[in-house]
Amino acid sequence: MSHRIVLATSLSDPDLTVSDRLYAEALQRRGCIVAGAPWDGPAAAFAGADAVVLRATWGYYRTPEAFRAWTEAIAAATRLFNSIDLVRWNLRKDYVNKLSAAGIRVPQSHVVPCDVSAIERIFDATGWSRAVVKPATGASGYSVELLQRATLASQVAGLGEEARTAGVVVQEFLPEIAEGELSLVYFDGVFSHAIRKRPPPGEFRSNSRYGPTRTAEVPPPAVTDQGAACLAVLPELPLYARVDGVVRDGVFIVIEVEVLEPALFMEFDPPSAERFAVATLRRVDDTKR
Repeated sequence: MSHRIVLATSLSDPDLTVSDRLYAEALQRRGCIVAGAPWDGPAAAFAGADAVVLRATWGYYRTPEAFRAWTEAIAAATRLFNSIDLVRWNLRKDYVNKLSAAGIRVPQSHVVPCDVSAIERIFDATGWSRAVVKPATGASGYSVELLQRATLASQVAGLGEEARTAGVVVQEFLPEIAEGELSLVYFDGVFSHAIRKRPPPGEFRSNSRYGPTRTAEVPPPAVTDQGAACLAVLPELPLYARVDGVVRDGVFIVIEVEVLEPALFMEFDPPSAERFAVATLRRVDDTKR
């Protein structure tokens, strides 16, 4: 039996990425009818789908309430991947404190309003001279800055509207980021592949807009096991996930867990698209029984 599967994108980037085209082709080889459609476009594109997979809904954080309402409606009408419970969990980056409470190693993090005095209190309490700030709801490195105590007021004033609306996460700066951020990709909780994203000289952000270099990497099992242990404390096991972090003395420090719309970098390991397709159809078929 063929399944109709829609991969959700956005009006600003409606086409499937190179990575997601590999995934779509792997599904098609298994008899599926696959299409990409922007979440903020015509609703008819999703009607009658057997499953909707959130893939490149980039920019959702600019209209978070509309995106939240859309995901709730899709989840009520068909099978949404990742699930609506995981979407709700991942929409705000304050999940990092939930990970910490569950025993996962994360950077020391504080969620506060986007207010100079609130952030100053964090610097006072921690003794930090610098810290990373990011919107509590955000993506793609927008309004992510390395705050310096000496220029705190001007830097906070320059943050974008998404930071002012959602509040911010103020995090311990991890110097290991200079060696690159490790992105571990999992399907159904099983490690698939990894890449290292190295920021250019003088930069700490490894999002694509900052021009990082990307290379495939094979992390030691001890590191991938720690990534899997992180996923085990989520509300449920995600179909797909990317766990980003750095390694310090053999310990994987989790910077972010992405189960909403992460780039999965399948072009660095094309067989991973087959693994993703198999995992997807296993989930879809389970709901048809």
